[in-house]
Amino acid sequence: MPNLTIVGAQWGDEGKGKAVDYLARSAGLVARFQGGPNAGHTVCVERSTFTFHQIPSAILNPKVTCVVGCGCVIDPYVFEHELAALRRKKVPLGQRLVVDSRAQMILPYHKQLDCLRDEQSAKQRIGTTGRGIGPAYADKVNRTGIRAGDLLSEETFNDKLKRNLTAANFLLMDRYNAEPIPFKATAREYWQATRRIAKMVGDGSLVIEDALRRGARVLFEGAQGMHLDIDLGTYPYVTSSSTWAGGVAPGTGISPVWLEEIAGIAKAYTTRVGLGPFPTEMGEADAARFRELGHEYGATTGRPRRCGWFDAPVVRASVRHNRLKALIITKLDVLDSCDEIKVCHSYRLDGREVLEFDPFHAAEIVPQYETMPGWREPTSGCRTFAGLPVRARRYVARLEELCGCPIALVSVGSERNQTIHFKSNKLRWLRQ
Repeated sequence: MPNLTIVGAQWGDEGKGKAVDYLARSAGLVARFQGGPNAGHTVCVERSTFTFHQIPSAILNPKVTCVVGCGCVIDPYVFEHELAALRRKKVPLGQRLVVDSRAQMILPYHKQLDCLRDEQSAKQRIGTTGRGIGPAYADKVNRTGIRAGDLLSEETFNDKLKRNLTAANFLLMDRYNAEPIPFKATAREYWQATRRIAKMVGDGSLVIEDALRRGARVLFEGAQGMHLDIDLGTYPYVTSSSTWAGGVAPGTGISPVWLEEIAGIAKAYTTRVGLGPFPTEMGEADAARFRELGHEYGATTGRPRRCGWFDAPVVRASVRHNRLKALIITKLDVLDSCDEIKVCHSYRLDGREVLEFDPFHAAEIVPQYETMPGWREPTSGCRTFAGLPVRARRYVARLEELCGCPIALVSVGSERNQTIHFKSNKLRWLRQ
């Protein structure tokens, strides 16, 4: 049976939550391979809306086992909030949720240091979410992190927390002139907050490997967009983990040889949260209109998203890096009221044409646009490609041509059934 990896092909917020929920209807297991509470995946099912920051988006499918992989970082307070939302809606969990014992934990000092560092970096602000992601991954690399498996022994946890708090409090007081974090109260509160998670801790890599060997359909879920990748993204305006398909193996503990199909998610336009280059960013008047039409506010922070026209060179780079088998286009319906729609087909740099986004030249490239007529008809009720307005079909076909990658699905709304199969035979996952 095929397995499928889902990655964002832009700067995040592409609609991965809905895509994973939709594709997971036939899955046996879904695994998150990177990121933490800085992600926000929104899933709408039967008039209920869920926002998942850490739990895989497929948890609403009652037959799917979900794994939070070893490449993730976990805030137990956010995790418990998501569990509480599932309990309120009577979503059955049973033994379906596994937290890999090697996943890193986010501690209170991570969040405090995250905010203080960004606030005091006047010349090089990143626009962090303040969720402690960077400091938690830094502890991982520095080999001082506290992992989910450490929550199984209070003595082990306390020893590691005491050591880490000594170092964190030195920074807080000496560098930032902030109040130290008390050990006893923090240890007691955090230990209690993690009791539910501790019951879910296991070897996620073995669970995934077993599913693959049994021939189960396994879906791997990325948290942020390709161009926020720590290595390949718009550094330093990136996240702290590997967001592309190359992050799946180290983020889940399985061999990369297992990986088969990879699909990229892209909006029918482009958005970005926080600072960093954005070649096709609109003027504020157009951006404000798109922001309201598309509800473009961060699911994690609530910050208004920056909006821009579709950038084919950005998606082209994602196609190459990930060797995407297909694209899934979301939020086509947001363009329904446009008279004209711009599409960036290439850039100009030093008098020559550039076909692929390169973050090293982001400040110098000049986007080159073509303008297509809008369709001025609602698409949210369409359920087939043939049922879309003619100009909408031409727009989708043009995106496919410019990106050099077939389009498998088109989303025209937030509900599961507002999904159109465009060329489903390009993905084995959709054929079987």
